[in-house]
Amino acid sequence: MRVLLTTMLLVGLTASAGLAQEHAGIPAHDNPFRIESPGEPARKVLDKKFWVMAAALNTAMTLDTKSTFDVVRTCRGCREANPLVAPFVRRGPALTFTSGEFFDAGVMTLAAKMKSARRSWVRRTWWVAPAALVVGHSIAYRHNVNLLKK
Repeated sequence: MRVLLTTMLLVGLTASAGLAQEHAGIPAHDNPFRIESPGEPARKVLDKKFWVMAAALNTAMTLDTKSTFDVVRTCRGCREANPLVAPFVRRGPALTFTSGEFFDAGVMTLAAKMKSARRSWVRRTWWVAPAALVVGHSIAYRHNVNLLKK
């Protein structure tokens, strides 16, 4: 079971990293992660801002998940209150961290697609969903830390 979960984690991590690689010989208009408009040079979608947001999301998710398991381990009456996450927490940290990584990779894939959209309002708001998740994870992490202090 551990081998399976480790394999799934590695596939999830490398699948999102594979999008960042430039493909030699592919014209810019065939690459879905480059924006090219008439009269405007192509610009890279997976830039420094994108990777900083991805790192922030991953860090916040990791801290939140670890602190959740710390609280569940030390507090007898405590449980995961989020009904979407609770089934994963009950099954253990390996599955919870793996599913969190896959979810984050999916969110960042959608953010990359938004960043390359033709509509300008979509391109300008690519960061909203990941930033909202970072804030949510940060609030949950702070809540968990406060529970551990009691």
